[in-house]
Amino acid sequence: MKTTVVTLCGLLATWTGLAHAQFQDFFNITAFPNEQRDNVTKWLAEARALAGADLYAYFAHRCILGQVYPELSSASQTAGFVAPREVFDRFYFIGQSAVSAWAYDTGDGLVVFDALNNAAEAEYILIPNLETLGFTGSDIKHLVITHEHFDHYGGARWIQDTFGPATYAAAAAWDALETEADGPLRDQTIAEGDKLTFGGNVTFTFHVTPDHTAGTLSSIFPIYDRGRAHTAGFYGGVGIPSAAAAKDQQIASLSRFADLRAEARVDTLIANHQTQDRALYHFDLLEHRRADDPEHPFVIGGDAFERYLRVNALCVRVKAARDGQDLQT
Repeated sequence: MKTTVVTLCGLLATWTGLAHAQFQDFFNITAFPNEQRDNVTKWLAEARALAGADLYAYFAHRCILGQVYPELSSASQTAGFVAPREVFDRFYFIGQSAVSAWAYDTGDGLVVFDALNNAAEAEYILIPNLETLGFTGSDIKHLVITHEHFDHYGGARWIQDTFGPATYAAAAAWDALETEADGPLRDQTIAEGDKLTFGGNVTFTFHVTPDHTAGTLSSIFPIYDRGRAHTAGFYGGVGIPSAAAAKDQQIASLSRFADLRAEARVDTLIANHQTQDRALYHFDLLEHRRADDPEHPFVIGGDAFERYLRVNALCVRVKAARDGQDLQT
């Protein structure tokens, strides 16, 4: 009997140890002790209704996954190799799965949006991706930094030092980047409403849209699919800030960019993370697109683009309510 008891105790200890080993890496339940429950319910319902079926994935990611299951949201942006590709005529994806970078061939050099996490990624991912597509680093004539987070500017200084492109950011972004030891050197400052024509034939219209960061920079530009004209809207960052005042500002920025959509006739969604424009899914659709298929997955239509921005603004309200914050907007 004693032997049996000892054996059972030993098994129990083993099972307990296995349980600890099995669950020690589980993420915990996200708690919102100050949640304004009625407001969360209200804004979630409005966001879901506005998203509809076509934008449900964007709603679910920004309003729910990133807020209630942040670890899963982060896991959806795990770093990994993605084949570079021409997504539109002369417009190329040159990033990785955790963060995007894009290149536009103007006919007189490349305009590159963002520079990945660091010098190593710029040298061993971004540049080889360009080379796969038939370009070299020397073809980069203009480098645009969408905002002052390291995953977007990290490789910029190396690109500056190696290839010397003109480098552009909003004033607030430059102010922040000057404090970073490995940040890019201050160069060209883009102000609200600036129109820059690169290569003599491609005009980009820029808008300063805080407050994912103070220096978040968004753009609108022409784009072509098999010769058919479209207009791309590239919002510089939709991640939700912590402070209530920053949430107010971000809602205002998202709403203003949505208001600009109609006049600019934006119908195409481009983003700087694949979770924000479903780029990885779209790439597979493009890989298997029929020659006679007129549909392009990044071309979501003007109404959907506007709703996308307004859904993101509502998700900011959801997060504020979860955090127990009273907004002014």
